Amino acid sequence: MILLKSAGLSVIDVFCFFRTHPPVIQKMAFPYEVTIHMKDSWSFSMYRSLYVTLVGKQAESEKAKTSTPFYPFNKNVFKITVNCPEDIGEVLMIKIDGYSNGLIPYTWHPEKVEMKSPSGLVYMFCGYQWISGNNVYLFKEETALLSTNSELLKVCSEEIEERRKIYCWSTYKSKWPDCIDADSAASLHLGQGYLITRILKRELKVLLTVGWLELTKSRNIDNFTDMSQIKDLHKHHMTPTSEYIMNHWKEDDFFGRQFLNGVNPMVIKRIKALPGNFPVTDEMVSLKLSSEMQKGNIFLCDYKILDGVRTNTINEKKQYLAAPLVLLHRDANEMKPIAIQLKQKPGEDNPIFLPTDFEFDWLLAKAFVRSAEFNLHEIDYHLLRTHLLAEVFIVSLNRNLPGVHPIYKLLVRHTFDTLQINNAARTLLVSDNGVLTKNSAAGKDGINTIVQRALQSVTYASLCFPDDIKERDLEDVPNFYYRDDGRKLWDCMHQFVNDILGLYYKNDDLVKNDKELQNWIKETFQHGCFDQEKSGIPKEIISLVDLVKFVTMVMFTCSAQHAAVNFGQYDFYGWMPNCPATMQVAPPIEKGKITEAQFLNALPDYKTAVQSMETVLVLSAPTPDERYLPDFDLKDFTEDAPRQKIVLFKQNLAEISNIIQTANRKLPFTYPYLDPKHVENSISI
Repeated sequence: MILLKSAGLSVIDVFCFFRTHPPVIQKMAFPYEVTIHMKDSWSFSMYRSLYVTLVGKQAESEKAKTSTPFYPFNKNVFKITVNCPEDIGEVLMIKIDGYSNGLIPYTWHPEKVEMKSPSGLVYMFCGYQWISGNNVYLFKEETALLSTNSELLKVCSEEIEERRKIYCWSTYKSKWPDCIDADSAASLHLGQGYLITRILKRELKVLLTVGWLELTKSRNIDNFTDMSQIKDLHKHHMTPTSEYIMNHWKEDDFFGRQFLNGVNPMVIKRIKALPGNFPVTDEMVSLKLSSEMQKGNIFLCDYKILDGVRTNTINEKKQYLAAPLVLLHRDANEMKPIAIQLKQKPGEDNPIFLPTDFEFDWLLAKAFVRSAEFNLHEIDYHLLRTHLLAEVFIVSLNRNLPGVHPIYKLLVRHTFDTLQINNAARTLLVSDNGVLTKNSAAGKDGINTIVQRALQSVTYASLCFPDDIKERDLEDVPNFYYRDDGRKLWDCMHQFVNDILGLYYKNDDLVKNDKELQNWIKETFQHGCFDQEKSGIPKEIISLVDLVKFVTMVMFTCSAQHAAVNFGQYDFYGWMPNCPATMQVAPPIEKGKITEAQFLNALPDYKTAVQSMETVLVLSAPTPDERYLPDFDLKDFTEDAPRQKIVLFKQNLAEISNIIQTANRKLPFTYPYLDPKHVENSISI
């Protein structure tokens, strides 16, 4: 009042003023600070702008547009403030639209998205998907609750709906497992350029070797005429193992050892009776076979799946592929071949070769076995049982399980780059003009036949490591490092999966009633194109025990199993005579006629050998950005309980790694392929 009087104003004057000039009441703004962490800042700089939309329980924000700062100033972190005129409630989802500058089509991978609400709460979102073009992608809060919250379930449904538009099924070839379709691959930039990029990241030494091998193709050499020519090729890139093989490949004990600890330890099995089409006698092998079989000392490698496969023509010359049977005897802890039959049907024109035969008769018979091993390994146990089946698991996973699901969080790190590498492989490796197609005995038609036959023989037991070892009766075979190391990893993974899933599935009913999970299992079975009657692969899972086994199988297949059959390729195939990709002569029909010159002439020609060496060299070499089993980022789980299990898992892996490395120091050549520190998380090459 004193102030009013001093100003010469009455109360009525003031009232009239505010009545005619009401105060402007500003609406309260609700700022949400969004921080996006990217994996690849360079590719992110290719985007002209982003639009961010927040979806909350109470409302949805308007799109907030921003421009991308140019690399290197963003340093892999991008921030934007979304101002909302009202409180949108608990944020359940973030939608992001990325718009390219139009110059370079590219993808980028946000690792995670953090959002700070007006109240100061920080929400975490997972960036599991690659962003490409103008598509809208969804990022879910990092929580692994099996929620009954209707809003969260709605968001999950929307995410799956979006994913199903991106991850679409297609058929590459009849009676092969289904794969991601070409349009989906194009939208995700899963083209052959990706594989070329991966190759360019290889070690400099590897690239220089490949370049040198390319130059050797111009040499005026057709077939090998002297073993020194093969040594000249090999000496430019030798690993300790390939050098050991160069010096020992002719030895029978090393030949037998490879069936246990080589790049394909998947064929050998113990037998209690000889196959009816393999008439080996006691006199042939100087053993009482029935007695030795009862003692558990006789083993068989049977390549019947290759019987009658139509073979390739290389440089206008017909190629040959045997379907052999190999009998092995365990003696003083060594596995040695005692008889080889190169064709399935016995007869006078199909002799049984023995270690007592002339040197090059026996050596050629073993070379035909190793060539069969190369083709069966690459097409069945490598291509089909890791790459192609992993693609089925991954596409189905993305189509059915939202990012919030604990199984998705467990497996997402095992999906990195697999779709990219598989799509590129269909163009560069197994297409009509692919490297494997052009340079293997199987060729175009043979690859197709072997995949079809092998898929019909795939069983659930063969994919589950302990069951496979038991079915082949190899549980007590000494010096079997694939089994020993693989069992350690399987058990470690199985315990980890059981620990994590046990936090969310408190009883079997939760497993049975999880529709997203059941859809994943069902779609995996359908698109794997497995034999309906014989495979034993589940169409549904109704117990936690069975679920833990299935998830462990997927995790093991996408990591350890691929490591076992992939990263030893150059070690064992780099010395070409140890495992020829093809043979240029038919299997011999009589004994006593093979000379060294004829043996060399039977091997692949010079250029085919070079091409094969290049291929396995590149596919065996790790890249600088590999992610290994112990590299488990805690960000996928935010709760304390699963994080503690992850820490324990990493500790167990470290212990396994120490055990394997200690054992390897005592071996003439090491078996490092299942050391966790060398096992990639996913099939990324």
